[in-house]
Amino acid sequence: MKSNIWYVSKYSNISWYGADTRQASFCREFAKAGHNVRLVTSNSSHLYSSLPVFKSRYKNIEYDGFRVTWVNSLKYKHPVSKMRLLSWLLFELSVCLMALRRNYEKPDVVIISSLSIFSVISGCFYKYFFNAKFIFEVRDIWPQSLVDLKGFSRKNPLIWVLSKIEKLGYKYSDSIVGTMPGLTEHVENEVGLGAKVVSIPHGVDLDFYRNNQKNLPDDFIHLYIPKNKFIVTYAGTMGHANALEYIIDSAKKLARDKDSDVHFLLLGHGHLKEQLIEQAKGIDNITFVPAVMKEQVNAVLDLSNVLVASVRNEKIYRYGISLNKFIDYMYSKKPIICMFSGYPSLINDAKCGEFTPSEDIESFCFAIKKYRNMSTDKLDALGENGRRYLEEHRNYQTLGLEFMKLFK
Repeated sequence: MKSNIWYVSKYSNISWYGADTRQASFCREFAKAGHNVRLVTSNSSHLYSSLPVFKSRYKNIEYDGFRVTWVNSLKYKHPVSKMRLLSWLLFELSVCLMALRRNYEKPDVVIISSLSIFSVISGCFYKYFFNAKFIFEVRDIWPQSLVDLKGFSRKNPLIWVLSKIEKLGYKYSDSIVGTMPGLTEHVENEVGLGAKVVSIPHGVDLDFYRNNQKNLPDDFIHLYIPKNKFIVTYAGTMGHANALEYIIDSAKKLARDKDSDVHFLLLGHGHLKEQLIEQAKGIDNITFVPAVMKEQVNAVLDLSNVLVASVRNEKIYRYGISLNKFIDYMYSKKPIICMFSGYPSLINDAKCGEFTPSEDIESFCFAIKKYRNMSTDKLDALGENGRRYLEEHRNYQTLGLEFMKLFK
């Protein structure tokens, strides 16, 4: 049965303005199945620098079989700021006001994807006034992330408000979709409704990886990729949650141990990048690589031997992690080492690498040395495990079918 599907996510995007996010990939699958699909997003984000600029409240476009509505939102610079919260609120007001516009069909199903968690208000609004099925997609557990990663007190008025909104979403949604494997436990602890949770993790857009990749310029390779080294690469955001200081400390330890053939690449940008560069002064086995186009990330990963990530040793991660970068990493057919002490997940399932304890540079360095001493055949076999698992279990066509079961 054909339904009107609205997928509301302030930080979603499409390839015309940066990259197809999870939401865009699912919208494509829903449209292929015959549904009338609208992605509602914002032109205010700290994640993308080339979003559309327009003067009206809304901008509507057709894209790859579905509609995209851009909401003209308040701009902000710092990811943790009052302006960002105000931008969230104004975005939700605009989403609710879409109900007054005749040119917007009313949704039969509204999917609310955090962040922003204020989008729960929009989900409740369309459920209550228009009898839409409300699906709450949780990609980041807020406000717990602010408490664990930013040091906010549970007594902070903002945390209190966000906690009430979180519980509202859990209680009044028809289904809860979690990208992390242990979300059921968290929801059960908060409101006793863990049975509502369905795990639908991040997926891989195979068409993007097969058809839209771009090479790196020769001068880029010459400048940033050292020869005759065992290349250990991180690719992604350089923010507080990424705990990159432990990767830098690992590079320092390996330099002290005279493991001169191991070289770290840190690819990307973020508000802590300059601070991390300062921390890495005095060692020559680490290179900070400027951010590249999404279509060029795999070209950097292809030149690497092992790919790494790190998260902090905080309670929030006991429910698991579902990092977008793991999709890039696994498609590149490279082994993965991640500093993580929480709920076992993707790397374990795919048998394509290993987790070492969070914030433990001794264990992390030991793992890097172990992989450096592996044969090429063994490294290739681990990498193949990751690619094969993605193609068989994490393609958006398969995940989209699971998601659409919730529409009924």
